[in-house]
Amino acid sequence: MSKGTEKIFFFSGSKGRRILGILYHPDPLHTRKTGIVYCHPFAEEQNMAHPVAVKACRAFSRAGYPVLRFDMSGCGDSEGSLDEMDVSSWLEDIHSAVEGIKRESGVQEAGLFGLRLGAGLALLHAARNDAAIPFLILWEPVLDFSVHIRQFLRRTVVSQIVANAANVTNVDTLEKQLIDQGRVDVIGYPITRGLYDSFCSVSEDPMNYKQHCKSLVLSISQMDNPSSHLIKYCELLKTTQIGATFDHIKAEPFWDRYWRWECPEAIRRTEQWLLDGR
Repeated sequence: MSKGTEKIFFFSGSKGRRILGILYHPDPLHTRKTGIVYCHPFAEEQNMAHPVAVKACRAFSRAGYPVLRFDMSGCGDSEGSLDEMDVSSWLEDIHSAVEGIKRESGVQEAGLFGLRLGAGLALLHAARNDAAIPFLILWEPVLDFSVHIRQFLRRTVVSQIVANAANVTNVDTLEKQLIDQGRVDVIGYPITRGLYDSFCSVSEDPMNYKQHCKSLVLSISQMDNPSSHLIKYCELLKTTQIGATFDHIKAEPFWDRYWRWECPEAIRRTEQWLLDGR
């Protein structure tokens, strides 16, 4: 089998912003009619997860799926600034990415592969486009956006403790600053009141969405068992009768480790699910 190709291109995202996309196209003789769009995590998690994300996209392409990896608006090499963004902007980008992979590769439909916040965004997109999404691949999905953004604010507290700062703040103080001043900076990322409010308005919506397409949910952690939150979510999926698959992989959280450049267990399990069920 000959090798596939990788193509860098730009497409129009939210508010006409130029979005960077990388299309992994399989061997033309073994290309499926369904593509995959990768939805990346939030902020520093996107950078730390990058090596594994690239390996996963290439692996799924070798399995015959055209795969699009892209930077959402205000992230990576796409146009825009984070302080201009909100959740709705990124959902519009995902819609544009799905249309982009259809246009660039000729596939008829595209499933979504999301990691962390990207998985939560994939669920929100699927909720609005039930009939158009053939499948979802969700790696350690964020199911409560309000908790996630508060945890991100907490990184400021951690960084101050590590730096032995004289006055260590707390999340409540940062939230008050957001309200009073409209913005806080967290480890170099500008978090605006608009972005924060958009996370809180979504809250547990991903948790409550009863999807209508096949899905693979992977729990990835160093614990022996999945989190109670993910177990609760997968119990909910069982009531939908859509053929959801749930697995736990004991591995380091590579989206939180600059030295963790591999997660072959998650890639192999996802490849097997794609080959078995698609």
